[in-house]
Parts: sequence; structure tokens; C-alpha cells
Amino acid sequence: MLGTYHIPDLVARCPRRPHLVNNDKLTKLEEEHNQWVDSFPLFGDVQRARSKGEQMPLFASCCYPTADVEALHAVVAVTTALICLDHANDTASVEEAEETAKLWISAFNDQSAGLESSNRFAKLISGLASRATAVVGDAYKADCRRATIAFARATVQEAVDRQTAEAHKVKLTFDTYMPTRRNSVACPVFLVYVRAINGLEVSPDPLDDTVVKALELAVIDLFIIANDILSYKKEFKGDEAVHNILTILMEDPSTGCSDLQQAIDCAANIFNQTLDRFTEYRRQLARDKPQLQAYADALVDLFVGLIEWHLASARYNVFESDEDRVNGIVRI
Repeated sequence: MLGTYHIPDLVARCPRRPHLVNNDKLTKLEEEHNQWVDSFPLFGDVQRARSKGEQMPLFASCCYPTADVEALHAVVAVTTALICLDHANDTASVEEAEETAKLWISAFNDQSAGLESSNRFAKLISGLASRATAVVGDAYKADCRRATIAFARATVQEAVDRQTAEAHKVKLTFDTYMPTRRNSVACPVFLVYVRAINGLEVSPDPLDDTVVKALELAVIDLFIIANDILSYKKEFKGDEAVHNILTILMEDPSTGCSDLQQAIDCAANIFNQTLDRFTEYRRQLARDKPQLQAYADALVDLFVGLIEWHLASARYNVFESDEDRVNGIVRI
């Protein structure tokens, strides 16, 4: 074991979420999702077990508490498709990552061609995409396409970063890590689903657009920091912590973080500063524009829901006992 570490109560620092998880919908979603996984012809036994173990129904329910079951199924499907690409490119060479990302983009955005393809991966992604995009109306399709393509390309950039680090012993810094991570964390895709599910038009004029983009960037950064703090234990044990903010902070000499606890504390400080940014931009939204206020509320549900999912999910096993949970103790 590496040691024991203290992580802060991130939820306590966040604003109160406007909506709570509907457990009745979650139960129905889990039942229907497991039935779909068991019957989906392109899943083998390993993929079925992995899909159930990811606990995507819990993620969708935590992050989109006002969505109906059809929309929650769409969130589960798009998240599963993103995870499939992430897993495929996580240890791939640059050439392999480029080829897989190209195939993924084509299959996700041209579902009929993907379903007719002889390539099993293309069929799988197109099958998921047909379910994922069912709730994405015409007004949001271009944004969804841009966000999913950016995610796919970010997985290739991470392969480039790995190869560069191995060949030239070059370490990522915080400033070089964040731009790629802002796409590979997939939050921009989830922002599109927030807008699509709630039918929100959030940029009616240039001034609002500037504030909204700043608000969204703060949410993306909150996603990154919270995800990386709470998933580090899982990633470290799986030798997958290279692209994690805690690793970056320990390797970046400008941060002064010489060990994991210092990196956790530093990341928590950045989280708090980012949350202050979010709060300030939320305050700047026009009070007489209910769509903007509703969007900000939904964003709180999104990033607080992400944290709650990590803490509740067996996938991450952040805390090993109730006592550790109360005291914020993580054992790695």
C-alpha cells in the first residue's frame, strides 16, 4: 500500500444542488439498462460485465436529476461510447490512436454506415450512438458533433503526450496538461446534453455568450479536478495515473508539490478557486433571463452529481469504510 491520504469534502464546498436524484427513476433505469446490456448483440461477456460495472445509470441519474428515463438512457449510451474510445486509446500508440479515433468519429456520426460495417468496433459505437443521439434535437446536433470530435482528438493528443514523454523524458506541466484534458474529460459533451435535455438556448446575445462560455469553462475545470482527485486511487492501482492532475502537480517543479498529499491539497485549492470563478460568473448572468438561470442550476447538478457519483460508485471505491468516509481518508 502506498499510504493513507486526506481528501477534502468537495461536496460541502459546492453550492447546494437545485434537484435531488430521483431514486425511483434510477431503479427503473438500472433495470432497463441491465436488460439492454444482456440483450445487446455486440457485447460479449467481458463487455457486459464492464458495462454494468461502470455504473453509468448512477452517473446519469446523479448528473441529470430532472431528465426522463429516455434521456437518461441517452446519457448512459453516449458515456459508454466515450468510455469505449477512452479504453481503446488509453495505452495505444499514436498511429493506433489516430486510426481508432477516426473510426470512432465516423461510426458515431454516420450510424447507418457504422451499423453496416464489418468492423465490430464501428458497429458497437454506431449502435450506442443511435441511442445516444435520440434526445439531441436539431438545434444541438452541431454542438454534439463538435464536442464528440474534440473528445476523440483529445484521446489522440494524450497518446502523443505519452510518446513524447517516453522518447524525450519530457514531463507535462499543469499549463500543458489542462488544454487537452478539457476535451478528454468529456465534460463538453455533457454540457451539450444539459442543454438538449432541458431545451435550453443559452446564448441569446454576445454579452451573455461571453459569460456563459466562462461559466462552462469553470465547470469543465471543476470536472477535471474533482474527477482526477477522486479517481486517482483507481488509476494508480491500474497504472493509469499518467494523465491525472495529481501526477502532473507532483512532476511540475513550479507547483512545489513533492508528494501526493501536497498534490491533493494543491488540487483542492485550485478546485476552490475554480468554484469561486463559477460563482462569480453565475452572479453575472442576467436575472431577467430564466433560461440562463436554469442553465446555471443544471450545471450545478452536473458537477455536484459527478462528485456524488464518484463517492457512491464501487468503480472508484474512494473510501473503504464509513469511518474513512467521515474522516476523508483514502487508502492507496
